[in-house]
Amino acid sequence: MMKRGATIMLALLGFALTSCVSRPPHVSVFRPEMGCAGVAPEPDNIEGAKSFTYKTASGRALRIHVFEPKDAGSGHPAVLFFFGGGWRIGSVLQFVDKANYFADRGYVTAIADYRVSCRDNSDVVQSDEDARSAYSWLRERSAEFGVDSKRMFLAGGSAGGQLALYAALKAQPGEKPLGLVLYNPAIDLRNLAKPGELKAAIAISPSDLPVKNAPAMIIMHGDADTKAPIEASRTFCARVKAAGRECQLVEYVGRDHGFWSDRKVDPHIGRSPYDDTLARTEAFLESHKQLER
Repeated sequence: MMKRGATIMLALLGFALTSCVSRPPHVSVFRPEMGCAGVAPEPDNIEGAKSFTYKTASGRALRIHVFEPKDAGSGHPAVLFFFGGGWRIGSVLQFVDKANYFADRGYVTAIADYRVSCRDNSDVVQSDEDARSAYSWLRERSAEFGVDSKRMFLAGGSAGGQLALYAALKAQPGEKPLGLVLYNPAIDLRNLAKPGELKAAIAISPSDLPVKNAPAMIIMHGDADTKAPIEASRTFCARVKAAGRECQLVEYVGRDHGFWSDRKVDPHIGRSPYDDTLARTEAFLESHKQLER
């Protein structure tokens, strides 16, 4: 009887150990005190875009919305946008204005949905997996949309900036985007980690990822950002430059998180943050779209 009991205990212990070992890395962002009230389902389609399912995950279709220029030729540059929302909330609608703006100027633009905790009970690692999947999906179908796969850019704000950075830094050398446009990106994820999550956070944190082959990038960040402190962008940009890569950091005086969507005139820059960041985005894209990766 004692032998049988010991066997059962060992079996249970083995099961527990196996469960611990096989649990996938995760960095949770759910905070009960923040809640998920008002988080609506994502739209299946967006007016003016062609919408596709690039992946099915966590029981739902993840959609990518592609805006094409009027010129139906080939060889267009492309920009793929990732919305922000702390990997908890957010919507593909955040970047519709910019997607239309650049489509009118000859770019193929796309906005990708991805899993967020309030819709999918997901974590940052899963969001990052979706970003890589969306970028791969668009690259593999570049000819279908008249895109030059060597002239693709990734862009995103806040958590979406982290997704864009992660997808770019983890891409194989011949598959990296030509450039990155980042609005107050989340760069250092160590402070997100709960007990037992630090290793997983470091693995997806741009502040800890190799940058020796990083694409050219522009980071636009408010110096009063309380959610994604600008110091992380300063340190990261300095590290990118030290590796011999290009990183432009534009600092906005007195501006907090999400400043780039503000359409009111800022006396420090003489126009709205929205107009200023849009102009800087366009200047960056135009100056880099003819360069070799």
